[in-house]
Amino acid sequence: MKDILIDGQRLLTTDAVADAVIDYARVLHTAGEFDVVDFPGIHDGEPSMCSLLLGTAGSLVVVDAQMDLTIALPESDVACAEIARRADALR
Repeated sequence: MKDILIDGQRLLTTDAVADAVIDYARVLHTAGEFDVVDFPGIHDGEPSMCSLLLGTAGSLVVVDAQMDLTIALPESDVACAEIARRADALR
């Protein structure tokens, strides 16, 4: 599991989703573009669907989480594939 840290908020998600998000953020930054991505995660201890604006001036940090997730994050594979598809389309 990895944490996505942005503007003082912590979003816990799968390694694959977090890696796809940070990769897409890099691609968007290079292209001077922005986009909103949706993915399942844990925010404030509760499962939720997260929406994150990427490519703006804000800082985004991805770090290894200090805990394992005990609940499943449905649709994380679908979200990861969609984020990766968008990144590939801009390369």
